[in-house]
Amino acid sequence: MKDKKIGSPRIQFARFKFSYKFPKFWSFRIPIGGGIYMGGGKLIIASLSTVALGFVASIFLLISSGDQQIIFPDLGASYVAPDMVGTRLVDEEFPDQISQTLQINMPAGIRLDEVTLTNISLGKAGLTDAFQILGTSTVARIVIDELTIKNSEFPTMDWANGEIYSIVVATSTIADGHTFSPTMATGTKVTIGSGRGSTSYIAEDMVVDRILLLQSSTGGDVLIDKLTLDGVRAFTGAFNADWFQIGTLRLENVRIGSDGNINTADLVINSSVTVNNFVDGTQEQPIMIR
Repeated sequence: MKDKKIGSPRIQFARFKFSYKFPKFWSFRIPIGGGIYMGGGKLIIASLSTVALGFVASIFLLISSGDQQIIFPDLGASYVAPDMVGTRLVDEEFPDQISQTLQINMPAGIRLDEVTLTNISLGKAGLTDAFQILGTSTVARIVIDELTIKNSEFPTMDWANGEIYSIVVATSTIADGHTFSPTMATGTKVTIGSGRGSTSYIAEDMVVDRILLLQSSTGGDVLIDKLTLDGVRAFTGAFNADWFQIGTLRLENVRIGSDGNINTADLVINSSVTVNNFVDGTQEQPIMIR
């Protein structure tokens, strides 16, 4: 049989280039490779430039990266009404710890239709207040048409520097000692009108260090139609309210106590609070919220 020469086939892939143009930045071209050649004992494999690939990946990562938005009621944040997007909050008492505070800053003149807080556990050792309502002065207050606190627990509760037209404390309210010494007055019942176009803040089923409702600027009142606390419980820290005007305040099935001693008042309405109508059904029992 006659010898035959068998030659290996020559396979060639044409050289090609890939280009990507970044809008408004620059355009550049990345060589993908020179192709593959087989034959004559020659083998060349060109690879994608690692440096160029890493550069492209880093650009896309930079463009797509960024902090996730904080949306109410995410914790560790403060929200400036009427916005629902918050900013990260650092607690002054614990700057080295991640904050779990829920804070709403309300500028003068803002109108809120509803603030409802349901089934929320509060408290952190070292914090003075677990829940705070704070206006700025007698002429820049947090004005609330109806404030209802029910099915809730606090070690102490203190009301000062405010005006309440009507207080109704149901007989289901139990306090480990209480002192009510408001100044009787003939004020005007506050009534908040239509909530059309106003913002509502609603939070439920949460574990929180504390909740702060703060007036953040002077020059006018903050207006809230309804503020409701239902199932808000603190094992430590006070409930404090200052510089407010309330149409009707209701306490229903609320327990307040810090030391089991009814001779020291844990539920206090100070003489700096003026009241028109007052129904006190508070029952005193030696209880301790822990």
